[in-house]
Amino acid sequence: MRKPIAIAAALFFFSVALVASTQTQSNPARIFRSAEVVTASGVPIPFNSVANGIVELYLTINATGTVDEVHVARPLASVTDQAVQAVKSWTFAPATMHGKPIASRLTVVVVFCPSFGFGAGEIPLLPLSPEAAKETGGSSLPPVSPEIISAQYAVDSGTQVKGGTVVLRVLVGADGQPGLVRIIKEAPPMTSSARTAVAGWKFSPAKVNGKEVISGVIIAFRFRTPSVSN
Repeated sequence: MRKPIAIAAALFFFSVALVASTQTQSNPARIFRSAEVVTASGVPIPFNSVANGIVELYLTINATGTVDEVHVARPLASVTDQAVQAVKSWTFAPATMHGKPIASRLTVVVVFCPSFGFGAGEIPLLPLSPEAAKETGGSSLPPVSPEIISAQYAVDSGTQVKGGTVVLRVLVGADGQPGLVRIIKEAPPMTSSARTAVAGWKFSPAKVNGKEVISGVIIAFRFRTPSVSN
């Protein structure tokens, strides 16, 4: 009696392994896994800055997780340098291809939210800088990063606005839709507003060898502390 049961169990586990193998082969997008942020600090902001919008950065991260280069794809007057310096202090895990660490490009977006009415509309998306467009088009690094099509400020849910930086890692599907969101850095009570906002963002998907793939993008929201007026 035990022998037939053992044979049946072996066949069952074999079939499960076969199905898993088939699913892996039919989903080549997961062969590539994008670089990730491990730790992130807050983003400083000049006390006299009124800049609202985004700074978009392309990071070249080598196979050890070190940031080799930072290209400013979309600058924003008075806060670009602060965003670059903050991101350079973060720590990263490298991308992998077939399970092996590789050098890759990672998009990091830093959103500077208005002091008041921070859920009032879409974020203006300035054109990519000529240098960034050229670098992206000619890069041999996989993949070409996801690109923002439309984005909104964090939703005003009636929560009292407090200053701070929320950093999220957002998985972008091969269809360009945002998916799983992982919190890298919190700033209560603004974290939930930030998560709600990115759920409505739109992207063009990342590509490897011309094919759309699942990838990740890092989005940081920098909230200002409202000034107190008499």
